[in-house]
Amino acid sequence: MSQGEAPVRVGRFLLFKSLKKGGMARVFLGFDPAAPAQLVAVKTLLPKLAQDRLYREMFATEGKVGTRLVHPHIVRTVDHGVSDGTAYIAMEFICGFDLATVLRRLRKQGRAMPLPLAVGLARDVCDALAYAHELTDEHGQPLEIVNRDVSPGNIMVSFEGHLKLIDFGIAQTTMDVRSQIGSIKGKISYMSPEQVRGLPVDHRSDVFAVGTVLYEMLTGVHVFHAEGDFATMEKVRRAEAPPPSAHDPAIDDELDAIVMRAMSREQADRHPWARELHRDLGAYMTRRDLQVTAPDVARFMASLFGPEIAQLTEDIERARVEAMHFGQTDTTPVAHVEPPAPADDERPPPPPPLREAPKRRPFPWAVVGAAVAIAAIAALLLAR
Repeated sequence: MSQGEAPVRVGRFLLFKSLKKGGMARVFLGFDPAAPAQLVAVKTLLPKLAQDRLYREMFATEGKVGTRLVHPHIVRTVDHGVSDGTAYIAMEFICGFDLATVLRRLRKQGRAMPLPLAVGLARDVCDALAYAHELTDEHGQPLEIVNRDVSPGNIMVSFEGHLKLIDFGIAQTTMDVRSQIGSIKGKISYMSPEQVRGLPVDHRSDVFAVGTVLYEMLTGVHVFHAEGDFATMEKVRRAEAPPPSAHDPAIDDELDAIVMRAMSREQADRHPWARELHRDLGAYMTRRDLQVTAPDVARFMASLFGPEIAQLTEDIERARVEAMHFGQTDTTPVAHVEPPAPADDERPPPPPPLREAPKRRPFPWAVVGAAVAIAAIAALLLAR
């Protein structure tokens, strides 16, 4: 869906720009004609997966979980359902970049994330996870939500300086359809040791993931990444890493201890809840008189992406105005639209979330093959 094309409709929303495509869904930028000033990101289940009952149920569960998560640091789900055969989830649109893009830009510029900012962002992630972990249903029963996919790619930092977790798509909850696709999900290098082994996980797996993300923000080092999935899984399984201060002597012993506790190999050695890690990080900031506000984060983002922010904002507004004009005349069902890949010159490095992801191999072979390989590796690890 390129600029100048008529928008497509799904539910009550007009979609006018393709943002990205993943293994399970495609995400579009859109708006509700009744409130055109409020942009939304609409995730639609890929048509080939919509034929599978399991995927439909998983997608529906994601929508149900999303509507329950109302927190300042979690992206808000505004609607979900099925429209003309297309399953969709509509969420607030975050105009910003994911943390993975931020970290790549820092590495490219030879810069490190300021320590107060890294700790403050990790504290906000913990705040969001603590809320999700402690959420109950209408009868007061714990929903036992575990995100299982906390990683820089799922943490958005807006241009206004706000942090949002954007994906609970593979969250484990008491509401879940029990997937038969496999127990190992998420991004391997940010998983917990028990998760890569295919063992049961709880909220402490999310604590481990936050520890790895904070480690990377503080040091610029992707601590458990290796060449190949097996090598990466082995590094995660061992959970052996030097303290952050080994990479940056400016990091003190107290912060070292907090990070390394969160990244403990054994679940029992970690912070028992995200709330505890949030409290430790907050206390550390208080003792060091570290303060981080949204304007501080916004200035940091501007220092990294300055001209790109202005250009992206202008592009979005222009496309929205055109979509409003088209939307007054005619629309097309989204199920029949296949947005073209953008030209190379439309992808400024690092790739922002407002550009189409490169085409991937057809889903059934890529995912099924990966699932088989990961299951085999997990079996080998369990046998040790």
